[in-house]
Amino acid sequence: MPVTSHRFVVLKRVSTQKQGADGLGIAAQQRDIQLFLDQQPNATVIKELVEVQSGGKELNDRPVLQEAMDLCRQTNSTLLVAKLSRLTRDAAFALTLMKDSTIRFKVASMPDADNFQLGIYALLDEQERRQVSQRTKAALAAAKARGVRLGNPQNLDQYNRLRRGHARQFADQHRNLIWSLRNKGRTLREICEVLNDAGIKTSQGGMFHPIQVSRILKRSSNPALVAA
Repeated sequence: MPVTSHRFVVLKRVSTQKQGADGLGIAAQQRDIQLFLDQQPNATVIKELVEVQSGGKELNDRPVLQEAMDLCRQTNSTLLVAKLSRLTRDAAFALTLMKDSTIRFKVASMPDADNFQLGIYALLDEQERRQVSQRTKAALAAAKARGVRLGNPQNLDQYNRLRRGHARQFADQHRNLIWSLRNKGRTLREICEVLNDAGIKTSQGGMFHPIQVSRILKRSSNPALVAA
């Protein structure tokens, strides 16, 4: 869905100097950003900035982000990032940013979300990460109780492969319905409403939220493209 402003300041972020030097992660961010820009009529990129550091929880700790926001205000542009995590992983900081009415934020992987919705997604994402951490700790504790040597890299690799396999299996199970809705132009939130109304549960037995639908789309191929 096209946004109101056609002028963008692009912000990419990597977590370490090594990643910045190697370009690790930048290519993927550029791909998502370009896909978003291609959907915007007459999109103009005012400037592209790369932030090489971990995401601080205060704006004073993020001079590149601050520069990008100042430039947006000066040029009446929208600040564009590839993913919400490239802006911040801290929900409280995300909410602070989204409350700033002088700045418009857009996330390429969630093109329909406005500032208010992005703040909600940040809260949901943080909650999901906390739940994943708790489930992982519980699973490791159970494995340890069964006598599994947790320090053994082979066991940990096997555990991680099982988790990834379960996620892919769940994504493949629902991909046809979700991609069908997406190909018809349904937003992530509208897809969630269809799934929840149909009584379909997430892999953890809960309700669907946009970020979970987004992850399923990323984990599964588009059946229409495969058929073509």
